[in-house]
Amino acid sequence: MKIIIYINLIIIFSISIVGPYHAFINFKPSNENAYIYIEQGESMRSTLDKLIQNNPLNSAFFKLFLNIENIDSFQVGKYQIEDKNLKQIFFDFNQGLTKTHKLVIKEGANIFDIQKALENSFLDIDCINLDCLKMHTPFKEGALYPDTYFYKDSMKASSLLQASHERLFKKVSELWINKPLSNPLRNINEALILASIIEKEAGNNKEKILIAGVFLKRITLGMKLQADPTIIYGLLPNFDGDIKKSDILNKNNLYNTYMIKGLPPTPISMSSVSSIEAAIYAEPGDYLFFVADSKTSHYFSKTYDEHVAMINTLGLNK
Repeated sequence: MKIIIYINLIIIFSISIVGPYHAFINFKPSNENAYIYIEQGESMRSTLDKLIQNNPLNSAFFKLFLNIENIDSFQVGKYQIEDKNLKQIFFDFNQGLTKTHKLVIKEGANIFDIQKALENSFLDIDCINLDCLKMHTPFKEGALYPDTYFYKDSMKASSLLQASHERLFKKVSELWINKPLSNPLRNINEALILASIIEKEAGNNKEKILIAGVFLKRITLGMKLQADPTIIYGLLPNFDGDIKKSDILNKNNLYNTYMIKGLPPTPISMSSVSSIEAAIYAEPGDYLFFVADSKTSHYFSKTYDEHVAMINTLGLNK
């Protein structure tokens, strides 16, 4: 009879504990920012205090959970707790599954855009306008590989940016090996400069090789490139959105390809792989001119007369 009583008591006790215990580990804490920080040297009990009211029962359930799951430590870092219960959160703490952020380096972005992105990031900004990089190129502009980069809270910006630069240089070096002999570019630096102009001029990927052919033909003939995006870059960061006649005639703008011969001194943006491929793989083409005939395409002409005729047809001479 006593054995039956003991069994019943154990069952009653288990039921009275199991329900509240499961309620505890399935509890979803509220947090305005949806994140929680575990600081260096912070105790596991202190971490629990940030998540749920610390009373004897919750403390007991916490100890029970740690013993059942054989958890003896939490790792320092920033964690996302939104829509997670305590069980999931404790596992994240133990495994160090800290919040991952991302930095997007966009195709066509320049160093001013990159700096703004860094300032809005969770990175440790130890790098201003890419001045932290150990460069393979004599310029900082156009020296990063456009992509989405994932990082942990407070990672040094210099580490992420240096890796991006190394990745770009490796890619360009691989492409450079197969450059046609007829392509007049002399080195990787010139390839990156031309690629950046193609990046800003092209309306779509398919026409990049044609645009590259136009600029390479002009370089071969000693003609000026006359690329509006280079003028704009030389006016940054104070460009007001409108290229004036005085801007076109400005000889002091080192990026004014209406005044200078050949390529500008540096790239004008970060270039996509497709633009770099176009710059390196293209050969001087038959076309010497192009004009936008839609928001995403250009019309290419072999002669100036044909070019002017298309400008008139498009009503761009007004």
